[in-house]
Amino acid sequence: MHTSAPVTGATTKRNEATPFARLITGLVLGNFGVYMATIVPTLILLTFKFIELTPQNVTANFSLCAGIGAFVSIVANYVGGYISDRTTWSFGRRRSWILIGNIAGALCMVGIGMATAVWSVCLFWSLALTFYYFGIAAVGALVPDQVEETKRGTASGILGIFTPVAIMVGMALMTALNSLPLAMKFNVLGGISVVTAIVACFLIQESKHHAAAGNQSKRKTALFPNPKQYPSFTWGFVTRFLIGMAYSSQTFTAIYVMDKFNVPQDEVTGIVSLVTLIQTVFLALSGVIGGMLSDKFRKQKPFVAGSAIVVAIAIFVLAFAPSLTFVFVGMALLGLGYGAYIAVDIALITRILPNQEDAAKDFGIMNIAGNLPSSIVPTFSSTLVALGGFPLFFGLLAVAGLLSAVAVAPIPEMSPRAEH
Repeated sequence: MHTSAPVTGATTKRNEATPFARLITGLVLGNFGVYMATIVPTLILLTFKFIELTPQNVTANFSLCAGIGAFVSIVANYVGGYISDRTTWSFGRRRSWILIGNIAGALCMVGIGMATAVWSVCLFWSLALTFYYFGIAAVGALVPDQVEETKRGTASGILGIFTPVAIMVGMALMTALNSLPLAMKFNVLGGISVVTAIVACFLIQESKHHAAAGNQSKRKTALFPNPKQYPSFTWGFVTRFLIGMAYSSQTFTAIYVMDKFNVPQDEVTGIVSLVTLIQTVFLALSGVIGGMLSDKFRKQKPFVAGSAIVVAIAIFVLAFAPSLTFVFVGMALLGLGYGAYIAVDIALITRILPNQEDAAKDFGIMNIAGNLPSSIVPTFSSTLVALGGFPLFFGLLAVAGLLSAVAVAPIPEMSPRAEH
């Protein structure tokens, strides 16, 4: 079996010790505002912006903006982490970029609201994503920086469930503020991200970072960890990518129910909202409980393999659903399975990071694995649906989920808890 070199993050004494509850609260807030600011516009606000600017070319312009944004997000994840790892400011290498990223991102959101041309919307959106993903990379790196290995499963589960929660809160907020001008809605989301970032930086304790001696020459060439030297990292990348492919099936719910069950357009929003709520409830339950169980039993791989199987079953239920009731069942199973995965995702990735000094950069690489599916799947979805309908499309995504259970196998399991 392949093994990775020792993970510095799991054995090196951390230079700060933010109390766990305080740290987790800070990390949740650090991500919460960012997810609202980056996902809610993708779901509704950017579409409304292009309706306002070019009502005759909404689909084309939205696709262009979303495509550019997806590419920028991938690059920003890596570059933001790389820069954060090498920051030596007294405010802290993570807190600095959480604050800078959210403030700069919020200013770009103001720019989107004021934009009067397609190119300027695309420019400001790309800049907003760049800065926000700098902040995301910094938040992610605080897990290996400060969370003890014995608590990372719990941390992973808690952090994982707040992504869908942030989306739900953001969508509810936009509904409540429906009468406000569109530009003001962008401003509100940007303002929330700044407030949550400030509170997060207040909660998180971090001092000036001093790079470990002897690492600089090595880090100059370590843009991507050597797969031969760190095979577990590579397998972790593949695992996250494959299960991300499977989970991306949920983004096609609206199109699917309209196509297969002839649901009227004016009823789709209500159905999708209910489906999302059901999925989120099951995801939250399995995420928190799974993370605690992972820490208790010192196991991670069974949760990944089990979640992959449940996710695959869920997608097959969706593919062959004879009625809307089975769509609800399938989405509940999808939430249950994916929740079990996110319960250990961050903890697993943290454990196999090659070098504590490059934690944010390497986390950025792992985030690429999670973001790529949302860019790749839509590019071949229409072709697959045309060839074999949704059963073929969903079936292939289910297979990707099952393969993630295979990909996690070469990664060593957690070490048993040391006896004292």
